[in-house]
Amino acid sequence: MKSFQSYIPTRIIFGTGTLKELGQIKLPGKRALLCVTDDRLMETLGIQQKVIDLLKVNHIEVVMFDSVTQNPTRKGVVEAALTAKENKCDFFIGLGGGSSIDTAKAASIMMANEGDLWDYAQAGTGGRKEVRGAFPVVTITTTAGTGTECDPWCVITNEDTKEKLDFGTDAVFPVVSIIDPELMLTLPPVLTLYQGFDALFHAIECYIANCSVDFTNIYCIEAITRIVKWLPIVHEDGLDIEARTNISYAANVLCGYAQSLSATISPHIIGQCMSGLYPEFVHGASLIVTAEEYYKMVIEKGYILDKFEAMGEAMGETFVEGKKGYSFLVGLVKLLDKTGMRNLPMSQFGVKKNDIEQIAQNSMTIGFDFDPYTLTKDDIISILEKTYY
Repeated sequence: MKSFQSYIPTRIIFGTGTLKELGQIKLPGKRALLCVTDDRLMETLGIQQKVIDLLKVNHIEVVMFDSVTQNPTRKGVVEAALTAKENKCDFFIGLGGGSSIDTAKAASIMMANEGDLWDYAQAGTGGRKEVRGAFPVVTITTTAGTGTECDPWCVITNEDTKEKLDFGTDAVFPVVSIIDPELMLTLPPVLTLYQGFDALFHAIECYIANCSVDFTNIYCIEAITRIVKWLPIVHEDGLDIEARTNISYAANVLCGYAQSLSATISPHIIGQCMSGLYPEFVHGASLIVTAEEYYKMVIEKGYILDKFEAMGEAMGETFVEGKKGYSFLVGLVKLLDKTGMRNLPMSQFGVKKNDIEQIAQNSMTIGFDFDPYTLTKDDIISILEKTYY
């Protein structure tokens, strides 16, 4: 059995109706920069004002930053940090999905460290400097997909270099994370699926990563089981609060824990490289388009078949005679078919076929340190070419 370390300091407040706790819990400061997306969705839904009113009850002053983009950028992070500094904010709140939360996390890094955000990126053109602390972050999620509410990661795009990279440091573990499934009832069906599959792939990748341990695997297998069961249900009826709660628990808590203890692997890197070149490519969708061909290739190469078989069992599938590991692929294809996501076209998001080699090269440049097998650039090109239509 491998040795491991566990450090997940976030206080989680989970359950329907728990947003109201914001009005009475102890928060890490007195003036918050509230980060929301530029589509004004949080304002339109009335959630933004509810949050502001509850913070007022809790004697917290609020400064708005409503310029977060769908794939948060280095420029947006710099603007958020500058706004926080100018208004003497002492903590951050990310309200909404991963974009708002990741912007809050990255801006919190810039409040406590000198220079440029990219000085602290640990891959690509990043400066690989050590992050020395961050301002406190509170998260209020309205989506179920990223797991960023409970983990030490944020993902930011450098619009100049077209890189989309992970920043990971214990300093950005949220202090408090409010996860209220009632806030997710208004999620459109397609976004529910993109985010649900994002969570599924977090669980899958953290389970098979070379840094996974038995402790991590408990979270991953439970997340896979719940997502496969409840994602089709919540897709059919977005107002089913039991389904929303189960998907939220799997995505926001179980996968957040898994990502704190393990790591995502090459499918996420490939997806992020596509989104780096095409910022409108929704993250969950960038994972869906390659999933079937990616895992088919890995299984046919004979890699970690015991783990794929275990995941197939978690999906409710039985052993395929003479094809160890294929039960997982059967379960994945069934879920993609059931939710209408199996033939999601990459070209729908603007990807050009002649950019496939660049996507593969960018992926290889970042590297697949946590892959439990070796994939070549030609392998990545093959997956992308089979996926492209």
